Amino acid sequence: MNKQYECAKALIDQKFSIIPLYKDEKYNGDEEIVDRDYTLDHLLTPLLNEKNKPMWDVDGNLGINLIKSKLKDIDLENKWSIKFGERFLDTDTLTLGRERPNGVIETTHYFYLNDDYSNEDIELDKHIAEYRVIGQTVVYGKTKDKKTGEMLQRTWVNVKLPKADRNLEKKFRKISFAAAIAPHVKSANTGALKLDACLMRYTDWSDTEREDFLFDFYSIVLPNDRDTKRKKFQRIVKANNQKTKNAGYTSYAEYVGVEPPLMKKWLSWIGNTPDKEGFKKTPSRRDFLANGIDLKKLMTEDIPPLNYAVQPILPEGLVAIAGRPKAMKSWLMYRLCFCVENGIKFLGHYVEKGNALYLALEDSKRRLKSRAYKMSCEKLENFPTTDTEAPYLGYGLEQDLLKWINAVDKPKLIVIDTLARVKPRQTFNKGTAYDLDNELLRNLQHLAIENNVTIAFVTHLSKAQQDYNFDKITGSVGLQGMTDAMWLIDRGDNSQTASITGRGRDIMDFEYAVKWNDNTWTYDFVGNRVEMELKENRKMIIDAMRQMAKGGQTEVKPNDVIKYFGVTANSKDGKNISRTMLRMSNNAEILSTAKYGYYKLPTEEDLNHNHY
Repeated sequence: MNKQYECAKALIDQKFSIIPLYKDEKYNGDEEIVDRDYTLDHLLTPLLNEKNKPMWDVDGNLGINLIKSKLKDIDLENKWSIKFGERFLDTDTLTLGRERPNGVIETTHYFYLNDDYSNEDIELDKHIAEYRVIGQTVVYGKTKDKKTGEMLQRTWVNVKLPKADRNLEKKFRKISFAAAIAPHVKSANTGALKLDACLMRYTDWSDTEREDFLFDFYSIVLPNDRDTKRKKFQRIVKANNQKTKNAGYTSYAEYVGVEPPLMKKWLSWIGNTPDKEGFKKTPSRRDFLANGIDLKKLMTEDIPPLNYAVQPILPEGLVAIAGRPKAMKSWLMYRLCFCVENGIKFLGHYVEKGNALYLALEDSKRRLKSRAYKMSCEKLENFPTTDTEAPYLGYGLEQDLLKWINAVDKPKLIVIDTLARVKPRQTFNKGTAYDLDNELLRNLQHLAIENNVTIAFVTHLSKAQQDYNFDKITGSVGLQGMTDAMWLIDRGDNSQTASITGRGRDIMDFEYAVKWNDNTWTYDFVGNRVEMELKENRKMIIDAMRQMAKGGQTEVKPNDVIKYFGVTANSKDGKNISRTMLRMSNNAEILSTAKYGYYKLPTEEDLNHNHY
């Protein structure tokens, strides 16, 4: 058995489609090369052409059919694209390299699942890199180096099942652009300032993406430059954001010594460059007719159902968990993470087993251990990933969360406790509070939606009085606008009873009555809050009126009942008593008297006269 056969068998065992080739070549003599389903027998007995010649060699090169294998191939062609590929691409996938005569192996091919069924290659500059989904890639044998003409041996670098990567095209374009300008860079100071101005002007990248690109780019191209420091690039991004007029592609082209049309072409790979210099109009980035949603087709399209961390009250997306201090928010979310990891019901609702990440940014190891023991979670089989430290939003947190999502088997829930601990301090005001909150949470929301996970952040309530309870959530309404759902935990002082209210785009509104359990250190689900409160409040009011009647006070006003319970009329409990007594009167559970605003309990005589 030859090595070509061994390699082919291994690929077929993984459900990949093979193509036998001539020795040291990238083709064979078969006119149906990409359409034919080749078998292992074909490797040993090649088909013959019209001249009775074999259409490939026994023990020749071997290719993998990209379309039939449902693969995308990022083919890196020069030293710069190879280096940037290592930095920008997910290397934990099927990778192929080439071995040079001196023994150095370069990783040149990264294979990913073609899960969106792309059927077109992307051509930017084939001398830099190729994005290929059709045709075939040589995976065994020797091929010629396009630049040097050397025959280089193909060799597997990482033998793993290929992964899916929905951001692959963006990464490919970033690699191609970086490799194109890399030979021309001069410094990480002025050059970085002009480069970032172009990124800001022509791309839709966030501040974080621009900063990360600058750092990654110059770390590879100019690793020893004194200005190759992340803080330097942070300052550059902020400086460009504050300017009203920034350098364009012409200025940057002149600085690095290339023709402006060439720089314009390179920048078009990662963004949109204008037909003419000048920015009175924003160039279109979307052809709605060509790229818009066909609603008629959508009606028959198979769309995956919405995922829930807790069905049906905690959906995928960005969720705010808000409450006053000591409302036991952290206990509740810590317990939820354990429930997700072990598939345990939460608040009486079904929880699908998955992976959870809990960022306990206001806690210590001692507190986490203590709480786990108090909730008896130490006996559970699975534990959530937990940390007490995290970077700020816009300064690496999103990237670290994505790394965790890609690393675990079934990412389900991420809890950030609290939001205040990951919000960067604003050093200058470049917009309203709404704008700042919107910008801060936008990438976090996209991260949750794109990866079908729930990212819940814990936050507090302001002390200001609001007619709408959710307006009490600390922050601007921009925070509410960027969330897909919100929970509000309301617990009174020194009270075991509480409520959890939920609102959201993809959930039915709910108001649950819960009760804190000192034995299990979690909230027990009691029932629908409105129904439970009305039932409980009515019983307490009737009991109070009976006790006051025994003392001779048969007719009472709401303030009498309020004083009986030791609360004030303007308090939440006091107002609730007044409203409940009015409802009870309307339902004839208690009766209005001749005195305005007074009530009494119904007597036997009242009942006999159908007053009750």
